[in-house]
Amino acid sequence: MLNRRFLRMKAFQALYSFSQEEKADPASFRKRLVDNLTKTYNLYLFILSFPVELKAYIQTELEIQQAKFIPSDEAISSLKALLNNQVITLIENNAAFKEKIKKVPAQWSNSNEFFKNILAELRNHKSISDYCSSETHTFQEDKVILGTIIELLFSESELFDSYVEELFYNWEDDQVLVLTTIQKTFSSIKDESSAFIAQMHLDEEEDLKFLKNIFDLCLQHNSVLLELVSLKTQNWDQERIAVVDMVLMKMALCELLYFPFIPVKVTINEYLEIAKLYSTPNSHGFINGILDKIQLDLRKDNRIQKMGRGLVD
Repeated sequence: MLNRRFLRMKAFQALYSFSQEEKADPASFRKRLVDNLTKTYNLYLFILSFPVELKAYIQTELEIQQAKFIPSDEAISSLKALLNNQVITLIENNAAFKEKIKKVPAQWSNSNEFFKNILAELRNHKSISDYCSSETHTFQEDKVILGTIIELLFSESELFDSYVEELFYNWEDDQVLVLTTIQKTFSSIKDESSAFIAQMHLDEEEDLKFLKNIFDLCLQHNSVLLELVSLKTQNWDQERIAVVDMVLMKMALCELLYFPFIPVKVTINEYLEIAKLYSTPNSHGFINGILDKIQLDLRKDNRIQKMGRGLVD
């Protein structure tokens, strides 16, 4: 099963785009949403394979240089500590991951010049040079450096950006989502564990059902959701409430009202986290305040019906 936040973010993207079109067709947006899920998932797997391919490039170049008895390229030799990164080893040896990456249309093949230039960029960062200057590392240090590398590439490398964009047209839209999911994957990997595979398993029945339901129910009950928000924002200029904030609040309320197996706290916390990624710095507090007031009223009116003990608290 895909991480639920991953699915919520995809649904948010679709609902936000839908809200921006005057004559949007729900059916076409729903189909696009489902199609894009696979593309985003492939992008996630592709980026997750980057450390593995980077390690392979470093290993190959060092072997070539040693075989020819020529001095090692400093950009390559300075980063050879990555060859012993325990997290990369776990990923590259994971049978399920190796099987899944084969199905991704895009590959890092014939990319020697790209990796050479990327290495030149990476070695200039202090956190990476500090890591590579040490011969031994803890498992936690290995996880942290991979997260640092990926984050630097996403935020600073024009080379990385243009390379991936040529292979994935959804790159610009899905950068935030994929980076967040990659970081969660690194965090979830345990020493000698394959637990992260659960996050890479696409359960079509469950995942697509959740994705379609949140999209369809938000549109179906839009007037109800909008009224709930409007009642608590009467002192606000409605046109000045960011579209992003409005969509996120309606999605959260949709889950509170129409998803009986998702705890209230989980729903609210999830959308507050998504707001941090997509909205303004002040949106988190604004959304939290409005949702808290609405959910208290909904509880008083007994409108939040959850199937399970403790899901409302």
